Amino acid sequence: MMRMLPCHLNSFTSRILLVAATVLLAPPPCHGDEATELQIVVMDPLSDQLACDCVAGYAQRKYGRLDAFLEQQLNRPVQLTYAESLLAPNVKALPAIDVVIGKYSVVEADAQEMGHKLRPVAMLSGADGEITLTGMFVVRTGDPAKSIEDLAGRPILFGPADSDEKHAAAVAALGAFTVSAPSPMEMVDSCSTGALAVFEEDAEAAVVSSYAMPLLEGCGTIDAGSLRIVGRTDPVPFLGVFLTDRVDQAVAQQLSQALAAVANDPELLIAIESLVGFVPVPDLKAGPVAAQWPDWRGAKRDGLSDLVPDKLPSRKQLLWSHTMTGPGMSGLAVADGYVVVADKSFGDMEDVFRCLDADTGREIWKLQYPAPGEMDFTNSPRANPLIDDGVVYLLGAYGHLHCVKLDSGEMVWTKNLQDDFGAELPTWGFCSTPLLVGDKLIVNPGAEFASLVALDRRTGLPLWLTAGNPPGYGSFILAKFDGIEQIIGYDAVSLGGWDPQSGLRLWTLTPPYEGDFNVATPIVVGDKLLVSTENNGTRLYGFDGAGKIAPQPLAVNEDLLPDTSTPVILDGLVLGSCFRLVCLDLENGLDMLWEHEDDPYCDYASIIGGNGHFLVTTQVGTLSLVKADRAGFQCVDTLDLFDDVPQAERDVWSHPALVGNRLYIRNSLAVYCFLLE
Repeated sequence: MMRMLPCHLNSFTSRILLVAATVLLAPPPCHGDEATELQIVVMDPLSDQLACDCVAGYAQRKYGRLDAFLEQQLNRPVQLTYAESLLAPNVKALPAIDVVIGKYSVVEADAQEMGHKLRPVAMLSGADGEITLTGMFVVRTGDPAKSIEDLAGRPILFGPADSDEKHAAAVAALGAFTVSAPSPMEMVDSCSTGALAVFEEDAEAAVVSSYAMPLLEGCGTIDAGSLRIVGRTDPVPFLGVFLTDRVDQAVAQQLSQALAAVANDPELLIAIESLVGFVPVPDLKAGPVAAQWPDWRGAKRDGLSDLVPDKLPSRKQLLWSHTMTGPGMSGLAVADGYVVVADKSFGDMEDVFRCLDADTGREIWKLQYPAPGEMDFTNSPRANPLIDDGVVYLLGAYGHLHCVKLDSGEMVWTKNLQDDFGAELPTWGFCSTPLLVGDKLIVNPGAEFASLVALDRRTGLPLWLTAGNPPGYGSFILAKFDGIEQIIGYDAVSLGGWDPQSGLRLWTLTPPYEGDFNVATPIVVGDKLLVSTENNGTRLYGFDGAGKIAPQPLAVNEDLLPDTSTPVILDGLVLGSCFRLVCLDLENGLDMLWEHEDDPYCDYASIIGGNGHFLVTTQVGTLSLVKADRAGFQCVDTLDLFDDVPQAERDVWSHPALVGNRLYIRNSLAVYCFLLE
């Protein structure tokens, strides 16, 4: 039986394919000193005017609330026009356009067809903080295909050329598995058309947008569970904010400030279904946003947590491995086709940082320098390599800090935290991953007059130094509380917040019990901060309205006491590892929901959260997919990645990197790339 297509997914059926008369540059221009009406075209497929309300709390973005907010912020009237295309009749009828908010690839394609260029100035984050979407290869649930490579030689329905995630990114995903795109390529105009064709057995496979999946079942286009995802594309930009040439620099600046201020209005964020509001546009000059894991916070920072699968393969699928010469303590960094990993030479006398080809494991370059000495838990580097803007920052356990070019390993600058700042070597070495804040690289030597230091990211020259305590072992984060941006992290005895511009310490929190190692990284939870240590437990703190932490925690749990593993928050749950898995209720006073104590969870574990699941990597290399369930521990799948590795070489202290369908992981013997399709 054929079904009617729901209105919200007919993204292109109503598009007019005629070249539109120019409206983008029509006078009069929008000047900062004139309170002229700001004309905004909304092309968000998840807006309440372009989608139906078939899924509660989803695809009902209320841009009318944003309209009122912008009018107040800009002190000028704002007019919204909703359309699926810049070529739509109601848009063509407008006297002019100032701003367009819509799907990145569609807006760009429409503007190109009209012969105009638009300036991207911001992107709208989703309810999960992401600014990207992916294309999903779907087949019928009973289809034998299990991964993209199983689609070789089979017909696939793609989206139109202006829908990157269903077209260009989908073709690239096939190429990554050496699968040729069908020729000729069959395209459909909407996700509903493609999904329905597969459901009705009129097609074998289709590529649909990730944002459309909840709506396909919610609106009854397909039966729940009738389609199965066998692969995903790399992420591409989702919703962008574009300015036309009518908008001068003054108005552009005012608008950027107004969009940034959305993050401070919780009710508005809920209305537009966004976690952090509008964020700056990433560098898109190389094309679609590439999946990456630039440091261990990569998935969280770049919104790729939806890459966590909902099922593991029945057997491990090794793409490549590269033998290491020493133990590994720091995590992996992956970006722009490179994997950067810390190593140690035979005999533990030199630090070695290796850069590998992400597709083959081939070594591209290595940085090697003397770093002898005795240290508990080996003297291998602890801090995660940090990749950004074509360079990688490398910090060794003895304080050697290097900035090198990512593609070649060529030295840009170097520092030493002990020699340059008079710091003493901590018991377990320098562990905190450097933090980028604009043009500043933040490190924590822990010296008397240089407890925290900001370096010029380009030259390594100090920009400010702050006196204070010896260092802790956790990584710092950049956060904003009560509208005040601050660096947050530990020294040896306390938690603190620092002004990123001056280094001034804004507040200090000393916990009741002394002796914490201060390893686990603080976690921002909306307008609150979650911290977790081995003596003081897991605590949730609020702020006083002036950017300072309130000394009394809002909630405390003394069951989750991690000494090295940072907990992960997902769907209102806090999951952490402290000789067992412990799950807390974030929404109800951090009460314990459940715990699971069994091999191999009885020691260290690293956790990645997303897509309704926790991906847990244990110290012995067992990969477990645990459902984010309040009722109890539910292990969906388990995969032993190192069943053929000697027991003495299996130790996984290094945080893995999840990039697309690939898991990059390191034990004492080698770095491995496993496929999770």
